[in-house]
Amino acid sequence: MDKFALIILVVVIVLIIRQLIPKKADGFDLLGLPIMAIIRTYTGLPDKLDGLIIAELISLLALGAVVGYWQAKKTKVFYRDNQLCTVGGYPYIIGWIAMLAGRGIILLLFNFSAIVSSFEAGQEQFTNEIARISADWLIWSTITASSILYSLTLYRNHPEIKNFIHARLNKVGR
Repeated sequence: MDKFALIILVVVIVLIIRQLIPKKADGFDLLGLPIMAIIRTYTGLPDKLDGLIIAELISLLALGAVVGYWQAKKTKVFYRDNQLCTVGGYPYIIGWIAMLAGRGIILLLFNFSAIVSSFEAGQEQFTNEIARISADWLIWSTITASSILYSLTLYRNHPEIKNFIHARLNKVGR
């Protein structure tokens, strides 16, 4: 794992943990994370996508979308001391656990025969196969779908989030 990927992993873990306590709404959670995830997905895309990888990608996008929607529905939006706040609580963490577990299940479903044959071929072959099929961009694609649906659902269901996002985008547009 390179230094940049490690830093991003730490940032994502901090963002997840921050959902346990009420916090001031910020642009990174609602806009920055989806943009970062899109960039990480795009930069990691292989030159050629075969049918199996496309099917796995569609499954991961669907999983991420469902988790992001569910997390947003469980997120509480409120004002505290005249500041817009959100708290995802334990459902947000459960969503991430479900996303990771789902990723593992999808990995096994789409690559079971390759995993078994590489396991039989030896540890080095097995390690190389696991690294190949658990590509960074596939993980980020799930985070992309999840964070986009999370932000869009909050945007659609909470006028105060909608106003916050518009204000943030206007501030950036100046």
